[in-house]
Amino acid sequence: MLFRFNDILRHRVERLFTSFEQAIKDSNYSGKYLPAYPIKVNQQKDVVEILRQAGENFSLGLEVGSKPELLAVLAIHQDPSALLLCNGYKDREYIELALMGQKIGRRPIIIIEKYTELKLVLELASEFGIEPSIGLRLRTAGKGSGRWERSGGDRAKFGLSVGEILKAVEHLEACSKTNLLKLLHFHAGSQLTSIASLRPAVREAAQVYAQLRSRCPELKYLDVGGGLGVDYDGSQTSFESSMNYTLEEYSREVVSTIETICEQSKVSRPDIITEAGRSLTAHHSILVFDVLGVANTFTGYCDPQKILKSSEQLQVRGMAELLLSVTTKNCQEALHDALGLRSDILSQFNLGHISIEDRASADSCYWSLLRKISKLSQELHYLPEDLERLSSVLTDTYFCNMSVFQSIPDHWAIGQIFPVTPVSRLSEQPDNPVVLADISCDSDGKIDRFVDLKDVKRYLMAHNLKEGHPYYFAVFLVGAYQEILGDLHNLFGDTNAVHVETSASGEASFSSFVEGDNIEEVLNYVAFQKEELVQKWDSSVKAALSAGNIDKSESGTLIEKYSRAFQSYTYLASQS
Repeated sequence: MLFRFNDILRHRVERLFTSFEQAIKDSNYSGKYLPAYPIKVNQQKDVVEILRQAGENFSLGLEVGSKPELLAVLAIHQDPSALLLCNGYKDREYIELALMGQKIGRRPIIIIEKYTELKLVLELASEFGIEPSIGLRLRTAGKGSGRWERSGGDRAKFGLSVGEILKAVEHLEACSKTNLLKLLHFHAGSQLTSIASLRPAVREAAQVYAQLRSRCPELKYLDVGGGLGVDYDGSQTSFESSMNYTLEEYSREVVSTIETICEQSKVSRPDIITEAGRSLTAHHSILVFDVLGVANTFTGYCDPQKILKSSEQLQVRGMAELLLSVTTKNCQEALHDALGLRSDILSQFNLGHISIEDRASADSCYWSLLRKISKLSQELHYLPEDLERLSSVLTDTYFCNMSVFQSIPDHWAIGQIFPVTPVSRLSEQPDNPVVLADISCDSDGKIDRFVDLKDVKRYLMAHNLKEGHPYYFAVFLVGAYQEILGDLHNLFGDTNAVHVETSASGEASFSSFVEGDNIEEVLNYVAFQKEELVQKWDSSVKAALSAGNIDKSESGTLIEKYSRAFQSYTYLASQS
């Protein structure tokens, strides 16, 4: 189940706006601040609607990058004070749709991503008999920081070089249309991890704005794009899953840098636009899922004395003797000896010189020994690297009722770290190191990188499972990109989602429930039609009935259960 907390969305909009307002006040900045939400970050209708409503007091604009996004926003974005930023590559129909929006009172700004779009915009605007608002996207030389630093720089995918910007302005001058240029846009990259990387890009863009202002008198917006990060791991560093600055510092950096350049150039201050999607939406969603089962690294009690009495194999007996003799003082040496013995035992077993019974005894001794060494090593003042790694080796695997590929695809695809914690038995200290595996048929379907202030942990502390008692985990900060990037690996679809509202007294209530995909829906995505499948199943059942493999009662049950399964949720029923 995905929980969406509507009040967090409202709070993020308000905090972003008030942060920039304070920075504007502190710098005596004469321009305004206009936030915009890029809906690609989370296009779920309920999320967009809440943000749009929350932003009505702040003139929150919306940003789109495709025709489907534009079609959705044209209908719902009715705030006359808010901008509609049209990014992305454009064809004739895209531009026509934006101009249609202007005809009925929307405020689209068509942002030119490649030079050839400019002529098409002017041509279509002439056909419509209106004067469009145009923006130019600058491809800055300076790069951002973090995983998406290549979004900026000379080799960035989107935007115009300084030369192309000049060429576009010259074309507008030749057409006596410089009054159409309203906005200059750049994007330093998503999830900027370091504030130091922001300053050069803002300075460059502000300088371009300042030098174009005299030639384009109605140029009034400077759009600094996205990039405002989220501190996923809580370390407040420039690590790729963190950020070494605050929202307030980011706001001050943007405003003061633009103020300095404009003051030096003696030009009017632009209204500042940001497209902070990740920072607005990441915090509001929490994924909660239950544990279906466990694969233990080692189960059961090992009796080394019994092994010494029953086995005549030297290597097996040696493993049992190590288990009996290991102490805090010799635990590192015992580990090295155990690794050597394990290698010998496996070699001997593969040659047929060790029985399966002795192999099983040796394995139970080996894992018991590793667990004992790991426990004893915690008493050491200095923990050698090979002993420190033991915790990640001795993890249990908890199989969880979710799909990494659908619900947290960035963990699988780019190694993004999300905060994960048990949300059951919170009054008990967790003492079992685990990794989490999903229910997809893919070895990559797992969570095995966890938040740690010093490094990335390869395990998470959880409780041992109790039979008959459900156990749940929660993954936080999944509100940005994860829902829309999720894929249908193994045809696990969208999860159920519920929207949570809190009253003034702090009481929570569920405002709406969004049902996840059922099996029929996900099969339709890949062109399997229920009617055709049911018909073929029905024929196969009737053939089995004719052959005498089943009776008439069984045939009816098989047909009914097969047809009913199409309405089932794609995830599994709880095992508790």
